[in-house]
Amino acid sequence: MEEKNTTQTTEIAKNVSSGAEKVQAVQKTVKTKTRSTQKKKQPQKQAEKKAEEARAKKRVEIALKKKKEKEKRKAEKAKRKQEKMEEKKRLQSMNKAEKKAVMEKRRAEKKAKLAKKRAERKACMEKRKAELRARQEKMQAERKARAEKRKALMEERQRERAHKKANNRQAKNKRKQKRQEQKSHRKENRTPGFGGWLAAVIALGAVTLGLASVVTVGAIEMSSMQDGMIGSYQSATYELAEAMEHVDSDLDRVRLSADASQQSRILTDVLVQSRLAEADLEKLPIAQEKDSNVTAFINQVAGEAGRMLAKLQNGQALTEQDYASLQRLYEVSHSVRMQLDEYVANMDCKDFSCYMKKGKGAIADVLDRLEKTTIEENRLGTPDFAPLDGAGTSRNAETDSVKIGTTKAEELCGSYFADYKIKEFQCVGETNMRGGTAYNVQGYDDNGAQLFAEINEHTGKLVRFDYYEDCAGETFDAENCAKIAEQFLTSLGYEDMILVRAKTNDTSFDFTYAWEMDGAVVYPDSVRVKVCGARGVVSAMDASRYLRNHKTERTVQTSLTQSQAQAQLKDGLQVDNARLAIVQTRKGERTAYEFVCSYMDGQYIVYIDAMDGGEIAILNLKSVG
Repeated sequence: MEEKNTTQTTEIAKNVSSGAEKVQAVQKTVKTKTRSTQKKKQPQKQAEKKAEEARAKKRVEIALKKKKEKEKRKAEKAKRKQEKMEEKKRLQSMNKAEKKAVMEKRRAEKKAKLAKKRAERKACMEKRKAELRARQEKMQAERKARAEKRKALMEERQRERAHKKANNRQAKNKRKQKRQEQKSHRKENRTPGFGGWLAAVIALGAVTLGLASVVTVGAIEMSSMQDGMIGSYQSATYELAEAMEHVDSDLDRVRLSADASQQSRILTDVLVQSRLAEADLEKLPIAQEKDSNVTAFINQVAGEAGRMLAKLQNGQALTEQDYASLQRLYEVSHSVRMQLDEYVANMDCKDFSCYMKKGKGAIADVLDRLEKTTIEENRLGTPDFAPLDGAGTSRNAETDSVKIGTTKAEELCGSYFADYKIKEFQCVGETNMRGGTAYNVQGYDDNGAQLFAEINEHTGKLVRFDYYEDCAGETFDAENCAKIAEQFLTSLGYEDMILVRAKTNDTSFDFTYAWEMDGAVVYPDSVRVKVCGARGVVSAMDASRYLRNHKTERTVQTSLTQSQAQAQLKDGLQVDNARLAIVQTRKGERTAYEFVCSYMDGQYIVYIDAMDGGEIAILNLKSVG
């Protein structure tokens, strides 16, 4: 029995020992895993510790910075307080006169600051108004461009539909022809002896159908083009009526206004809308002699608006005569507007077709009424409004009241353009303009290009012309084109002319020449000449300013030397070139020194009055072009 118990005890001990070993093994495994986890978490804790240290450091720096700023403010406050105390002591030590002087100085400084702020606010408001006007003009131009784009797209779609319709019809004819061929083939197999005759008949029918389809396609294309033209004419008529409605409304308001700023705003809109109306009138298929009075009236409205704007800008007020002129223009414009509105309300697309074919119909009737409405107003004459560049206010009186006649005008054109290979010139009407009336003469060269010229009906001089020959590419440079322009002017009798301005558009050159007298450039006597850079010929000329303003009895009067005039320029302007000039201003012709100057990145032309040294005008060469 004892041996048995011993054995059991030993087994129990072994079992216990075995369990302890298992517990130790498990604890060892847990400790190993814990150490590996701690090794993995150790870098993360270090990073967090560093980040916390950095944040603490940053907080300390911010606190120090705030403390320094607080101390700085405190020191500045103490300094201001000290200065105020010193100022107070200084004032106490002064007598009454000194105190009064100091107080007046302070009031003057305060007043100057207020005036400066008001000027800045006013300049800011003016800038905002200018930006608003520019934005409105840009929006108006964008709307017009979008309307033209939509119109072009509609015309293109109409042409596409016409082509598609013609193609469908042609395909239908081909299918019909094929069925007839199949039918004839069956008949030929069924009834011998008639095959050749049927084949000939079918072939002839096929040729006839083909010709008919070609004619149909051409007719549809022509009809589509005509519809597009009529649509554009209708659109121009609507735009003309809308522009005249604006002109009528503005003239109605401005004749009742007594505020200069309000008058300036309304007259500016009158000027813009009248120019738009003139452009819309030019889009219509109307001969120049048929709407001459209407065009002249619109130009008169624009001229009056410009003249009154100039008065307001010079600080002058509108007179009773100006209000009477506005009342007269309003009455005529209101009648024009009502007639246009009446026609537009009943406008039909057939009107333009009838007018283009026969020159009659509703459009002819409304034109006659408008001509009669505006003819009396145009007899009163158009006022002059002259910018600086030479559209002068003076006019040469026509001493000879005898007209040269249309035949003589055609002969003169033949001599003026002897080298242009024009087959025959023909007078097609007259143009009323400032300075007189001109004959409209036109001719065509061997390529079918048109040359249109205006000849003064009294003197026979060439006023202006346009040669509508294609000008693509550039063969002649600016120097050669300038020589061609000078030779052309010499052949017309223009002597002592010098080049004052030149522009190019990659295919042609636009030169401006002015008359030179006693060493001074006379800008009102200027001529513009356009030369084609591809063919080396003069393609356009405008001598209306020269013919209207030229006179030899001018005198160049100066009381200042060039050095004395240059001393009137602003400090910092670098003078590159200088010369004497006669310029046209709203007060008449004035002798001035013309200084071409550089300032920072720009170039400018400054005109100084040669008599009193006053500044007449400043031009930016970038805007002049």
